[in-house]
Amino acid sequence: MINDEKAKSANESFYEAFNKRDIEAMQQVWGEGGKETCVHPGWPPLIGFDAILNSWAGIFENSGNMDIRISDVRVVASADLAWVSCTEKLFTIAESGVLVSQVCATNLFGVEGDVWKMIMHHASPFPANEETGDVSKN
Repeated sequence: MINDEKAKSANESFYEAFNKRDIEAMQQVWGEGGKETCVHPGWPPLIGFDAILNSWAGIFENSGNMDIRISDVRVVASADLAWVSCTEKLFTIAESGVLVSQVCATNLFGVEGDVWKMIMHHASPFPANEETGDVSKN
């Protein structure tokens, strides 16, 4: 249970860095082992710390009036690996008003020393007409 809380805290640090558009804070969130992976919605996978940090720098420069809130947070952690799944709700202020979109995110964290570091972020949009029910009928 202690590792669940540490992973949840690391996840919150990630979203705080995102909302503040703070590249230094984002740098502190990510691991630097060379195998980190990041998949932004609609993007190809980015591999490695430098490529990932460069993507965040670009997003921060071009996302002006964006805010993200998370819900449905689920954490599963072992001694040195944790995954956090959540719903990201993005609010963007545009000329036409506030635009809202949702994505499903999975964030993986590994322990480096005694610090939980992100090793994977994968965000995918929800289908436009999200349906619930028995998927075996599809």
